[in-house]
Amino acid sequence: MTEYVTPMISTVLKKYQTSATKSLQGPGHALTTAGVLDIVTNGRSESPGLNGKCQASPPVVALIKKEILSSPEPQDLQHHECSTRGTPPQIYSPATPPRELSQPILSVADAGCGELYETKLEGKTIGCFSVGGEMRLCLPQFLNNVLNDFSLEQINRIFDELGIYCSQCTHDQLVEFKAAKILPSDVKASGLITRTDAERLCAALLHRSDRNSYVPIESLAKGALSFHVYHKCFGKCEGICTPDMYSYQKPTCIKCLECDGWFSPQKFVGHVHRKFENHTCHWGFDSRNWHDYLHVALDVENREKYQIILDQLKEVELKEMHKAQRELEHKKRKVRWV
Repeated sequence: MTEYVTPMISTVLKKYQTSATKSLQGPGHALTTAGVLDIVTNGRSESPGLNGKCQASPPVVALIKKEILSSPEPQDLQHHECSTRGTPPQIYSPATPPRELSQPILSVADAGCGELYETKLEGKTIGCFSVGGEMRLCLPQFLNNVLNDFSLEQINRIFDELGIYCSQCTHDQLVEFKAAKILPSDVKASGLITRTDAERLCAALLHRSDRNSYVPIESLAKGALSFHVYHKCFGKCEGICTPDMYSYQKPTCIKCLECDGWFSPQKFVGHVHRKFENHTCHWGFDSRNWHDYLHVALDVENREKYQIILDQLKEVELKEMHKAQRELEHKKRKVRWV
């Protein structure tokens, strides 16, 4: 018997089949491009203003939408609080102008332009487009603001090791970035990197075990509850979680069983030692949603009990985040009236 397929389902499937080959770019579509970013160092890269729709020709008044966050980045609020003391909150200091780069590998641009947003990564604001359900970050801004302590040789090596490919900006996306002052006006080309791959780079460069502090056993509270946890992001990693160590300002509470490094839940879910998934197409990862990736080990007795503890840890994080945001808004209002 032949099943009846409604016209709507047929339309959706046809649209998906058409767009899928254009949005999932990989090594087969890669184009090696050297010196594709003709960025002049005297250009300015300020915090954006915004317009979400793409326009083919300048002048464009850019309007950047703020990304809706489901989980916080604790260090962001501290950084913002320090930056607003004694200074009206509406005034932004210019960002460091992008340095001249040659991108590792660029694949062909996605067909869609997407909407212009700003997102937070490692406490830094990055301009991005929402394309195909994932944020595509401005590559030069990401490299200069987040990975500015690393040489291009170091960054390119990690690109190769992780099998990361970047897409090219379309003309409309480039116009939007310029209008938002994310890129200098005389830049002729730029690249985009998915948030997933940007987080993989941060994990490999910023969150290495040798860059993390070690917590001596004697500093742990006597009788503190600990249990085994794991994640399967980009491979797999196992650790020991000690919830009593967690606080909103210092969330480090998970010890990696392989390297003994200590991580916050958000950083641990991107921490791996295995290279099994370097040639896998990763999509949709966001370390701020660590609760979706972190699990109690399967061989732990009373596993459900410890899973509830992880749930409570996430609730504490959200509660403290909202409290810190309210305090920050209160301080900003006081500054306005001074």
